[in-house]
Amino acid sequence: MGPMTAPSLLQRVTGDAEAYLATLEALVTLESPSRDKPLADRLAGALAETLSADGWDVQRHGQQQVGDVIEARLPGGDRDDATLLLAHYDTVWPEGTLATMPFRRDGDAVYGPGVLDMKAGIATALHAVRALRAAGAALRGPVTLLVTSDEETGSHHSREHIERLAPQHARVLVLEPGREDGAVKVGRKGVGQVHLRLQGVSAHAGNNPGDGASALRELAHLLLFAEDLADDDKGTTVNLTVARGGTTGNVIAETAEAEVDMRVLRSEEAERVMRALHAYEPRDGRVAVTVSGGLNRPPLERTPGNEALWREAQALGEALGTKLHGAVVGGGSDGSFTSALGVPTLDGLGSVGAGPHARFEHILLPDTLGRVGLVAALLAGGTPAS
Repeated sequence: MGPMTAPSLLQRVTGDAEAYLATLEALVTLESPSRDKPLADRLAGALAETLSADGWDVQRHGQQQVGDVIEARLPGGDRDDATLLLAHYDTVWPEGTLATMPFRRDGDAVYGPGVLDMKAGIATALHAVRALRAAGAALRGPVTLLVTSDEETGSHHSREHIERLAPQHARVLVLEPGREDGAVKVGRKGVGQVHLRLQGVSAHAGNNPGDGASALRELAHLLLFAEDLADDDKGTTVNLTVARGGTTGNVIAETAEAEVDMRVLRSEEAERVMRALHAYEPRDGRVAVTVSGGLNRPPLERTPGNEALWREAQALGEALGTKLHGAVVGGGSDGSFTSALGVPTLDGLGSVGAGPHARFEHILLPDTLGRVGLVAALLAGGTPAS
């Protein structure tokens, strides 16, 4: 990183706190629900303008059903030492949330819809590069920033962009928030959504119930069977999240359906659960069971490449005065896609705070500025002099 020292890097980042807040406020106050394309595109346009003004080469990928995807590039350094910064701008909050959950600062905490998950991560990317430029430090290699628009709903439209870009880079830094205690996310469970549909036989519930084959009763047996597939020792969870069935109070339920959430630390566990669900034999043979879905995001596993990147981040953190801790978490992110492709990936680098998807969602500004410094150091490469 040349003559720049760790204290000087942190001083630049900390001195940029008000500018960071201004960037963050601009992002948060442009509401961008995952399923509202006009609002999402409004933010995409504003972000593209900001990146272009900062000297990034910006490409906007139009999407039919969700907000447009932003891909921005910076040249620099060794072409074989490129970094992909991975972020998303969509949030779980509907239009109008700002009226009851405004952007505000209370001491070190900064609140607002999507502030933690994950508009602070976008601000971190912007200001990490700005800090390096202000310090006169070169990038270790080219940098690509990919900001997607449907992460919260499964990344069905943006996954192709993620998997296209990841192999072009030596590492992926995911700008999701860290765990609530500030830990960097060194592993994630794979996430699956399974849909169960049951077709039974209707009948009058009073006159001839025996002629019916209750899809609801069979669903009750199936759900207990499904949840029993969980394995605490292997970190596998299988949970019913939504169920519905029947038509009216005096009819044996002809149909039923349910959604099951599956989370696994290893891909083979997902395969085991799905095999068992597909092999389920109804207690009432007159009820037909259809199982669909499966693993949406693979697990982010502790690969040698991921471990090496984590050790590099730890060394840089110590030089910057922070002892980093790692954690394996249950939630999924787009980093799982890049890790599954064999590209070294580290997650939870965008901010520090608490309450993702909650009304008290917030970042802690001093700790988040520390993340800006860490990302800047990872982009510059090498351990800064202390």
